Amino acid sequence: MTENTYKIAYERERQARLRAEFLLDEKTRELYQNVVSLEEALADLKATQKKLIQSEKMASIGQVAAGVAHEINNPLGFSLSNVSTFEQYCESLLKLESFVHTELPKIGNEQFVNQYLALRKEEDIDFIHEDSNEIIESTLVGLMRIKKIVASLKNVTHQSISEKKLCNINDCIRESLDVVWNELKYGMEVECHYGHIPPVLCESSEIHQVLMNMFINAKHACDNKGKLDISTSRIEKDDQSWVAIQIKDDGRGIASDSLDKIFEPFYTTKPVGKGTGLGLSVSHGLIRSHGGKIEVTSIEGEGTTFTILLKICSA
Repeated sequence: MTENTYKIAYERERQARLRAEFLLDEKTRELYQNVVSLEEALADLKATQKKLIQSEKMASIGQVAAGVAHEINNPLGFSLSNVSTFEQYCESLLKLESFVHTELPKIGNEQFVNQYLALRKEEDIDFIHEDSNEIIESTLVGLMRIKKIVASLKNVTHQSISEKKLCNINDCIRESLDVVWNELKYGMEVECHYGHIPPVLCESSEIHQVLMNMFINAKHACDNKGKLDISTSRIEKDDQSWVAIQIKDDGRGIASDSLDKIFEPFYTTKPVGKGTGLGLSVSHGLIRSHGGKIEVTSIEGEGTTFTILLKICSA
């Protein structure tokens, strides 16, 4: 073999080695990228698992709440009955006392009259006359409030098998507000403007879930102090009749570059630990499953308005 032949063979071998090294390097980088992607996917799965566990816990809490509502309802029923009966008893006793006090001048026994008047003054019967009615009235108001909350809680946590019924959306709003009122009452000024709207075919527990999430979100957006304005109306849009639920707050608003993302699963603008990013995504899915829409407008520093549209079924 000539020297030139050796050079050609050597060059071929060198080129093959370089090619092999290039391919090996390329495959190594590709493998590394795959490992990184798998690690990221594993981290996402772990995060998703934690959020799903939390979601499952919240579902369990809903079941517990429904059970609690049922348990409270029984003693609440006889408590209301007992207080109403006690009110009648008090009314009879006070009526008797008033009659005796009025007829005292006709009684000839001066010693008895003086003892009675002294005891009446000692026991402050005049004050009892005034205060007893107020006490019973406020107790009945409180018990009726509990009854209303329990009824709302039962409606909100009621689970049915994908059964849609005609529902009054104004009632759904009132019941949802009753359930979350403890979250709102100390920092939020709430105004409701209920329009004359027809019933909507829907799964009421799912609508309750959406509304409660919206109300709590509004409170968080206002940093626990602000105004929440809720209104309902009938509108015509896209050749369709809708019931529109407008939920407006005067909170910090949503950045324009986030508006397109807020309905994505696990996307949240809240601080770490304050939200799972599932609420709006789930709400969006529930409303879409009803053939409806959720629209949002927001201005940073001024507030956010969510508009829920639910189709009105033609007769």
